[in-house]
Amino acid sequence: MSLAERLGEVVASDGVVDLQTIGSVDEIATEAAELAAGPYAPLVADAIVRELNSDSRSEAWRATLRRFAEGLGSQQSYLALRESADFLLGDDTLDIIGPTLHDVLLPTLNLIATQPLLAGLRLNIVLDVVATTGHAPYRVLDILTQPVDDLPREFDDPLARAIGVAVDLWTTEAEQRRFAATLDMLTARGSDDAAYERALQQLRQALEVQDQQELLERIRHAHERFEVLASKTEDRSDAQAFASSCRAIVAFHEDDEQGLRSAALSARETANRRAILLHGMHSRDKILAGQAAGLAWTSLAWHLESALEHFSDDTFLDTWAAVAAITKVYEADRQFSDLHTIHAVIQPRIVNDLATRHAMAHQLQRAVEVDRARDNPMLANEIYELADLAHQARSAPRESDDDSEEDSQSEPYLHALLGPAAGMISELPDDKRAALEESAHQTFVGTFAGDRPTNELVSELTASLMAELSNNPTFTGSVKSSFSLLILNTLRFLVYVGDNRQPYTLPIDADHPAPLETKVQEHFAEYLSGTELAGRVGLEHSNVAIGRADVIVTFDGAQRYVTEVKRELADARKESIESAYLAQALEYQSTNQPFGQLLVLDLTDHSGGTPHVTESVWVTHRRDASQRITASAIVAVVRGNRPTPSAMK
Repeated sequence: MSLAERLGEVVASDGVVDLQTIGSVDEIATEAAELAAGPYAPLVADAIVRELNSDSRSEAWRATLRRFAEGLGSQQSYLALRESADFLLGDDTLDIIGPTLHDVLLPTLNLIATQPLLAGLRLNIVLDVVATTGHAPYRVLDILTQPVDDLPREFDDPLARAIGVAVDLWTTEAEQRRFAATLDMLTARGSDDAAYERALQQLRQALEVQDQQELLERIRHAHERFEVLASKTEDRSDAQAFASSCRAIVAFHEDDEQGLRSAALSARETANRRAILLHGMHSRDKILAGQAAGLAWTSLAWHLESALEHFSDDTFLDTWAAVAAITKVYEADRQFSDLHTIHAVIQPRIVNDLATRHAMAHQLQRAVEVDRARDNPMLANEIYELADLAHQARSAPRESDDDSEEDSQSEPYLHALLGPAAGMISELPDDKRAALEESAHQTFVGTFAGDRPTNELVSELTASLMAELSNNPTFTGSVKSSFSLLILNTLRFLVYVGDNRQPYTLPIDADHPAPLETKVQEHFAEYLSGTELAGRVGLEHSNVAIGRADVIVTFDGAQRYVTEVKRELADARKESIESAYLAQALEYQSTNQPFGQLLVLDLTDHSGGTPHVTESVWVTHRRDASQRITASAIVAVVRGNRPTPSAMK
């Protein structure tokens, strides 16, 4: 009996495929290519990968996997090949079979002509291999940029989507011209996906321009392409969303209030659609990318709505700040949409230093203006000084920055904020420059400066917390959007304080008595006030559920979320913290949305080590007698009383 027949018996009996009970590794290696071409290929792929995971050093199983990969070139079933690829495209597996998959699956002209959909899938797998392993891309680039006149129409959309991924992978001017030419040809043949990808490429290129007139001209061209596609094709909400984004940039320039309002509404609707797409999704990478995309659209909506609230104030209508906001949306949304084509996580990066500087200055100016209007301003003096420096930098002549590369590396946030005018701080004392850099770091960490490296841990935690909050049936719509934005910034605060020593996190001793919770309360409010939540943050508000709320964040003038701040000196276990403080934290939400936060300064002894940040934030629910969830809270613990690593034994 052949291995395929034995596999058929296992499948018929609903058993789990265990290759070692079906045949020896030598037998399986002998028939691996035949199995890869047959109907049970996904089961075999899964089983071989499991064998390798349990014994990664087994050369016999590695050889079997290579033989199996060779046989996939003969697989004629679209579904069987796609499911097999799902198991084989992990990083460890691709290290073994990446070159083999590239060579056997690269679609030929004959395959494209006779089986265009299967050829499209094979092209995606090859693109995945190149993106993940660094395999030479020349042969796949030839396919992506070949003449299309003789290709079957069924291949047009798969080819266009693959080019869309390639646009974010290979960004030189020559490559972009080749991609544009192919997309234009496919668009002329009637491919809607090609029209969409070409519009996105135009948007990407526009967002990199640093001349305002050229920027606006390119944005208008991209907007026209998106609008044409959205108007002629049903269910192209993706095109409509980016059309609104383009319209937002033009609206900032033209003081178009209605255009801003329409773009803000579209951004909110898009954030909600991204959330819907995550329902039932199991891929970790897709979930993380989808959450990030939803938050990016939500953040854009708040940015546009803030501009509407201050429409008469020109400082809130900075076109370049809008460019920076749309750039973040493009990067996050493309990472999510690319994962529908390939498995590799592509992180598109658009660099526009001018837009970044304007956005940073805009954020500072907004935070300072809001703070000045308070009865008791909460921002540190350094924030005001940074805003003044940013204003001076924008008024200074555009000259080359003569500071050394070493200065730029030691003060990356100041240099990102001031750009060519960064030389103005060269005469400041070292301690003053250090204080300004630290303040800029706190304000912009995780959002601006350099290439904006992403902290994957923050993304993972945000996604995990949002998933747990989804058990609360009221965690939907605008509530989900607004509270998630608060969660994201709370996590950034936790990571920032964990990395950067604060007066209230110093070890407690004779010279440093236990700090009060007001220290972390004031710092948290100050931190939030420097983010996109500026103008929405309050401190010590009275008459909230007949109490006094520590830190309050308000959205839409109605939705409010209270963060209750406490300190703990004796027992910082989860159960103890919840027992002592959770009831009060949730009570503040009894007259508003049933979501709140509890922020605890843990001053217990940490001489033996500090818990990981993943152990310092969690979701907890309050339930009624029927176990129905009635309220939910994020519990976040700031670890204080911490020795430096070098002082630990």
